[in-house]
Amino acid sequence: MDMDTLSSPLIAAVIAAAGFSRRMGSFKQLLPWGNGTVIRTIVDNLHAAGAAPVLCVTGHRADEVAGELDGSPAQIVHNPHYTTSEMLTSYQSGIAALNNSQFTIYNSQFSGCLLALADQPHIPVNVLRQVIEQAQSTPEQIVIPSHEMRRGHPIYLPRRLWDELLVLPLGASLRHLLNGHGDEIVYVDVETDAIRRDMDEWGEYERLRGEFDAQRNVRRET
Repeated sequence: MDMDTLSSPLIAAVIAAAGFSRRMGSFKQLLPWGNGTVIRTIVDNLHAAGAAPVLCVTGHRADEVAGELDGSPAQIVHNPHYTTSEMLTSYQSGIAALNNSQFTIYNSQFSGCLLALADQPHIPVNVLRQVIEQAQSTPEQIVIPSHEMRRGHPIYLPRRLWDELLVLPLGASLRHLLNGHGDEIVYVDVETDAIRRDMDEWGEYERLRGEFDAQRNVRRET
């Protein structure tokens, strides 16, 4: 990491990628996307938008995910509770790692982190950058992207709220924390509904991938 980059607070990213993809029927993190896979695209997009470091929290098929991300900007964190818990413990595992000494070079520089999903490779880099830029402007506030008055991901959580997230009990969710800080949220209006679309089922994956491939072909032709 260039020390000049560390002159301003950094915004990390934590991707919750530990799940089983039961509703999908296939392990969506490793499904094809663009020239790579879903999870590699998400990592690359967050990195390109300016997030540093990018942590990918693994669980199911962890070795395969780590192998897919070998040589990428991602740093791997394992969620030991992935078999008996929901997404919250992946975010807790990632944030706990950000507080760990392995990130000493970054640690005093974090203003907060993006909490990202493992099934949104279709969110454009410029939209991710909008969220990061807003977070840099309001680093003590929660920042959430919004499209037509409906919020989506990734969500920026300021560092001052990390401890509160870490002590949320099993059965709780990120929504519990957000509901308790509603007056501390800054919404970023974006022009795409990609922020609130994900791929829980096969048909959703096919639709999103088809739209992405069509847009990519248009760009090639123009």
